Amino acid sequence: MKRETIKKNRIHAAEKKEYYTEREKYWARLEQEADDAEAMKIIRKKHITPEQLALFNSLSEKEVADILATKEKRSTPPDEGGVNHAENEKEINENAKKVIS
Repeated sequence: MKRETIKKNRIHAAEKKEYYTEREKYWARLEQEADDAEAMKIIRKKHITPEQLALFNSLSEKEVADILATKEKRSTPPDEGGVNHAENEKEINENAKKVIS
């Protein structure tokens, strides 16, 4: 190959690379917008307030797991010798206070 042909092909390849890089960024942005729209749909459907969302975002995965476990315990009827409803409420309130502060 001649030097001019090689240079021409290299320039063409660089232009293609730039084009496809821009296309990839475009599709990534559209994908993010779709994800955001889906999240907003769920937030509206569940009537989540901005304050609740901010609180949820500040929680760690362990804290969320603990809250869900406590909620599950609360929703199941206590067995004989189990924890009563008032104690569950007190524990949930204490956990919430810890998370908020």
